[in-house]
Amino acid sequence: MGVLVAVSALAFVGKGLAVELALVCAVALLQALCGHPRMALGFVAGYAVLAALLHLVLPSVGGIAATMFTISLTFARKIYLCLMVGTLLVSESSVHRIAAALAKLRIPRSVLIPLTVTLRYFPTLKEEASHVRDAMALRDIPAASRVECFVVPLVMSATSTADELAKAATCRGIENPTPSTDTERLSMRTADWVVLAVSAAAVVLVVLFGGEL
Repeated sequence: MGVLVAVSALAFVGKGLAVELALVCAVALLQALCGHPRMALGFVAGYAVLAALLHLVLPSVGGIAATMFTISLTFARKIYLCLMVGTLLVSESSVHRIAAALAKLRIPRSVLIPLTVTLRYFPTLKEEASHVRDAMALRDIPAASRVECFVVPLVMSATSTADELAKAATCRGIENPTPSTDTERLSMRTADWVVLAVSAAAVVLVVLFGGEL
């Protein structure tokens, strides 16, 4: 989570291509060290494709369409590091572990409770979207109506799902002001402090010198 905060701070800081590439490789190395080499290779390859499109393909094409794609891909490039770290965080930690870590950091319950419910909401929404796609596959729906037939049931289902999650959280005593016991035993190790120190140093260096490289 500390690395995610660091890359979020760097997302819209001006930096050269070499600096950005070094940051992507550093995060990819972290992914590989955490046991996800395929994830690291995939993100490095994705960044290479993104950079090639922005610096080689679209400038040679020109036109309004190229300008529109350039704006979209530039925004994707800005948040690419956040996507990398966010994917690693989701792969390495369950919602329970994230909530336990935030509780140990003394995050206010007014922030922790909505965040926990939100984190549990997205997997449920993904499952509902899968069910809607399966139902659409059983019917011969015209291409012009597919978007409507997908979005409308999903929105209706999302509303009821959010209601059910809120009720389930209340039944489990999430609003109880008394601190609950937890089986998670989270602690900082030397490697964690090193990663945080490197992340903080990267933020300082990029803010000071990133745009000059």
